[in-house]
Amino acid sequence: MKFSSKPPESWFWSHDIDPNHIDDVLLPGMHLTRLSIYGSGKSRRFAATSFRESGIEGTYLQDIAAADLDSKIAETGARPVSITAADVDGQLRFSLALQKGSEPKTSVHINLDEIGLGQLVNDQRRIADFTIYSTGGVRKYAAIVEERPRPSWVFTRVTAKELDANLRKHDATPVRVRGFSENGARYFTAVAEQLDVGNWAWYDDIDSDTVAGKLDSNNAYPSDLDAYRDERGVHFTVVMYRDHN
Repeated sequence: MKFSSKPPESWFWSHDIDPNHIDDVLLPGMHLTRLSIYGSGKSRRFAATSFRESGIEGTYLQDIAAADLDSKIAETGARPVSITAADVDGQLRFSLALQKGSEPKTSVHINLDEIGLGQLVNDQRRIADFTIYSTGGVRKYAAIVEERPRPSWVFTRVTAKELDANLRKHDATPVRVRGFSENGARYFTAVAEQLDVGNWAWYDDIDSDTVAGKLDSNNAYPSDLDAYRDERGVHFTVVMYRDHN
C-alpha cells in the first residue's frame, strides 16, 4: 500500500537568504517546510522551501545551541518538521522549521552516527527530516522523528547508483536526501517511503538555475532541498514530486 502525499496549494523556494532576513522571504500565508544552511562566517546563508497549505501555521527557530533545543521548541508550542546545523562562531547551532499542532508527535535526536540514525526507524515511527554536520572532525546526524506508522527505509553512505537501486528494490520514493564528499567521492544518506506522488525525481550537484529548470520541466514542486557550498560555488540536492495542480 502506498501512502498519499498531497501537493501544497502553492509553493515557493529561495536561496541566498541572509540569516538576518529569513522573515523577508516568507510570503503571506506561507510557512517554512525546509531550512538548509550553507557557507560560513559572513558568507553564511539559508535556502528554504515554503508551502501554502490550509489550516497550517508555521514558525522557525534559528541558531539554537544543542543544550537549549528541547526548551526552545517547547516555548513555541509547535512541532519541528525540518532541521539544519552549522558552525556559528565556533559553536554548533541548529535551525528548525516548526508547525503548530500537537499531532503527529515529533522528537529531535542529535549527535547520531549512521547506525544510530537507522535505529530511529521502525513500524511506528519515521524520520521526518535530518541533517549531517561535523563535530570534532567526525560526521554526525541530527534527526526529527515523527510517530506515524508507515513503512520507511534509511540508506546510509550509498552512491547515487546504489541509492537508485535501493529505491527500485523497495518500490520507494525518496523523501530526504543528504550528500557528503569523502576521499574525492560523493555519497548520500537518504530516507525513503512508499508514497503515491506520481512521478518523482531527485538531483544532486546542480546550481540554482538548474533547480528552477528541473522544477519547470518536470511540472514539479520541491519536496526536499539541501544546499551546500564548495570551491565551485553553491549547489543543491533536491527531491521533487509531480505537481498535480
